[in-house]
Amino acid sequence: MPSKPGGKPGGGGGGGEPKRGRLEQKDEDGEFLNIMALQHNARALAHARVFSGVMAGCVAGLLRCEGLAGLFVFVFVTLAHSAMIFVKMSFQVQRHFPKPHDIFVSSFAGGIMSFILFWTLSFDVVHIF
Repeated sequence: MPSKPGGKPGGGGGGGEPKRGRLEQKDEDGEFLNIMALQHNARALAHARVFSGVMAGCVAGLLRCEGLAGLFVFVFVTLAHSAMIFVKMSFQVQRHFPKPHDIFVSSFAGGIMSFILFWTLSFDVVHIF
């Protein structure tokens, strides 16, 4: 029987690779992960990281932190914010992210750039002008 002109090659029967759709099976323990949900979680974490960078920059600028002291403020605020998110997830990071350490190290560059911008802005506005 010839295939339809608009049909898929291979007859569309039961052979070939299984369809996965939006779900992808995790190799380690056989859990199913929704790719769209993981992408949403990564975007939400990136937004939270930028927000914590902005807050840390404002705090470091207002407290007149210079040099490594300002960087320590960023690291402290970022780790505290990550710990709060970790507690909010009931310590079950694997349900929301592919790797457990993603909650602490993901989107670090976006947060540091926002931190530097607001650190210099708040320091200049309050202490120089």
